[in-house]
Amino acid sequence: MSNTELPVIAILGDVSHGKSSVVATLAEDDSVKIGPFPTTTHCQRFRVRDLFEFIDTPGFQNAREALSELRAAGTHVEPLAVFREFVARHASDHFFVHECRLLEPVLAGAALLYVVDIAQPMEPRHEAETEILRLTGAPRIALLNQTGEPRHRAAWEARLRQNFNTVIDFDAHRADFANRLALLEALATVDIAGKAKLRAAIEVLKRDRDEKLDTTARIIIDLLANLLTRRHTEALRDPVCVAAQRREIEERFRAELSGRELAAHREIVKTFAHRFVAVSGEGGGDPLRDGLFVEQTWSLLGLSGWKLLAAGAGGGAVVGAKLDLMLGGASWGLGAALGALSGGGVAFAGSRKPPGLNVKLPYFHRAIVGTELTAGPVAHENFPWIVLDRALGVFVSVARRAHARRDEETLDAASLAARLRERRAGMEEAPPDLRKALTKAIREIRRGRFDPERRESAVAALREWLRQIAA
Repeated sequence: MSNTELPVIAILGDVSHGKSSVVATLAEDDSVKIGPFPTTTHCQRFRVRDLFEFIDTPGFQNAREALSELRAAGTHVEPLAVFREFVARHASDHFFVHECRLLEPVLAGAALLYVVDIAQPMEPRHEAETEILRLTGAPRIALLNQTGEPRHRAAWEARLRQNFNTVIDFDAHRADFANRLALLEALATVDIAGKAKLRAAIEVLKRDRDEKLDTTARIIIDLLANLLTRRHTEALRDPVCVAAQRREIEERFRAELSGRELAAHREIVKTFAHRFVAVSGEGGGDPLRDGLFVEQTWSLLGLSGWKLLAAGAGGGAVVGAKLDLMLGGASWGLGAALGALSGGGVAFAGSRKPPGLNVKLPYFHRAIVGTELTAGPVAHENFPWIVLDRALGVFVSVARRAHARRDEETLDAASLAARLRERRAGMEEAPPDLRKALTKAIREIRRGRFDPERRESAVAALREWLRQIAA
């Protein structure tokens, strides 16, 4: 499909009303320049694959004066001829340079999105702008952008409804995927010539969104499988220093686990094409400020209480967990020890503390040079649920994040937990059926039975949850 065949949408409006922010969000492109001062002096094109093209135009410069010359379009047999004559007449006129530039895509047949900031008052020049766009006869929608208190909404809306086919609320810094689709649907309604192509583009974007959800689900499930089976092995260097080497191995093993998790988080952010979530570049950090083994992470994330017990307990662990509950245990206590002795496997009472990684010598070896020391895999029952919560926190932070935002976001454990609660996106709030499916996957991973069929089942379950929490 050539450029000329693509639906073209021109973004117009006064300076500093948020046109570039709207372009960035609609095009899902955070390379669009946005700042506190006017940044667009020429038309800039942003193509969304082979679907459509947005044009960020300069703000109106002298709309009232331009209108006095363009009013004739209201009675002309060919209204755009008046606009062409205006552009030709003022092509070298610095007084109307912005008007000439922003009219270029209008004369080429673009659909129009007129952006206003309802936190700012309507002035006579804005009335001139809306009248100019009405006189073009082009398909047009007005967007009520909001950068502050919407105290001027009523005045704007009353005037805009006189001159535009449709008026839509659109917060460029908060708009999610559903908001973007709704705007494109509205454009397809008013743009008769481009309707079929816009509707086809919407279907492509929906499929693309589904692919992103599927990719994210696979990243998370594969991360889980990797972390739950990972081991770190080294040969003993000196029997006298075995304790020191154990500590070194534990630290290296933690670093390996954290590094693999960071790589997965970067993959999730990359899937949604964000550059301002603290993971851009080779040396970028994790969007999660507190690490995987920080105590606050373990105190706030993962499953708690009977949900952890239901997810991972065997018969003996039930005994241990009940004893610890009776004793008020909040650390690895007597009940868990008794549970283990009676055949348990869940560290229920230790669910809120980071685990030791238990660097081991084979029981039949003495501590001699060359003997292998092994750390892992991590057996703590809350470990996979904490890994899942952290990945879901990254996902909800980018899946609904508008590309107009320019703040570099990182989350500590407390803000991550709060975001998961707000979105009801964490494992604690997940439906029992999803926890059941993931519990089964975790057991199969740990038993070495996680074949491709079981992986696809886990991916499908998680993908549907991602769809819900991203909606």
